[in-house]
Amino acid sequence: MGALVKEIKARLSIHVRRRSLALLEGGYASIHKGRSMDFDDLREYTAGDDVRDIDWKATARHGSTLIKRYVAERHFGLVIVLPGGREMSATTPAGERKVDVAVTAAGALGWLAVRHGDEVSMVSGAPGQIHATRSRAGEAHLESLLQEMHARCHDDSEPGDLVGLLGHVARHVTGRKILLVIADDGAVARDLEPVLRELRVRHELLWVSVGDIDPTAVPAGAQVRDVTSDHLLPALVEISPELGRSFAEAETARREELATLLRRLGASAARLESRDDVVPALIRLLERRRRGR
Repeated sequence: MGALVKEIKARLSIHVRRRSLALLEGGYASIHKGRSMDFDDLREYTAGDDVRDIDWKATARHGSTLIKRYVAERHFGLVIVLPGGREMSATTPAGERKVDVAVTAAGALGWLAVRHGDEVSMVSGAPGQIHATRSRAGEAHLESLLQEMHARCHDDSEPGDLVGLLGHVARHVTGRKILLVIADDGAVARDLEPVLRELRVRHELLWVSVGDIDPTAVPAGAQVRDVTSDHLLPALVEISPELGRSFAEAETARREELATLLRRLGASAARLESRDDVVPALIRLLERRRRGR
């Protein structure tokens, strides 16, 4: 067993009691909804759903359009989408490297996939340097993906391009998949909306943002370096409290806009600041996906 997979399995056993692990596995098993096999539940219709799944009697009673969801018994593929780049070599608010948090998130869901006999692949890189791995099952394959994630996220990497990477996925990833998108904290909804709408029609979408340090919360005298530009960030609060408040308000608005877009598209999302956040957030994320929220 590889070192990273072993560490992730140990983290799961430490942070998740048996009952919670059963919920995690159950949520994972019910992520993929298809038209075959067993009826699961009802949820509101969203753009891209198959009109053949509309439950007209339930719709008439409820007053809004509801569709039937089914649990598909077939195996499926998990695709980890990681822009990588030097952004992921930065530090989270908890003082951990963002790539370590990203690897833990990918490894936890990836381990559940291979445990169920499902295949996992990864699409990473930047335009002109995009690398798509083969889709395979097994812990050895998952270990190689996690090691590749580590190798692609360092200070000398090229900056990531999430929009370009998702465009590549939209053009080249066929069949219905679960896409686990692990994004830098600076994603902007208006840039992502067109490609996310396209992806949501054909795939299930899980979104994980890895948090950045809040420059307005940096202690006086401390220095924060932007890994993308390699420049020291100004101490916003020390320069101007009003400027610090404006920055905080803009960041809050950006995150809310992205969260609203993801909810509208039926995507489950989580924001992580440390490796300890991963398992609880993943349970909530999968539970929301199971309930169609």
